[in-house]
Amino acid sequence: MRLIIGLLDVVFNLFNILLLVYVVMSWVNPVQSKWTGIIRSIVEPILTPVRRFLQKNVPNLMGTFDWSPVAVWLLISLIRQILSPLRYL
Repeated sequence: MRLIIGLLDVVFNLFNILLLVYVVMSWVNPVQSKWTGIIRSIVEPILTPVRRFLQKNVPNLMGTFDWSPVAVWLLISLIRQILSPLRYL
């Protein structure tokens, strides 16, 4: 069980880093390259359903700012908190 939780923790850490890079990329609008495409292909499948959910259920929140990365970070944090006690079983 520790191994699975440890692997999930590594995956969550890597995804958080990629999400941060993706958010920064959206601000600076870099030249399209292989790396920006890879990051987009990893992050967007997670952000798109969250974005749709937020637009449907909290329409006043969705102004000019995309809150989906913040929501995903919060969801990952929540999942980590739930899984944390399982690490010691």
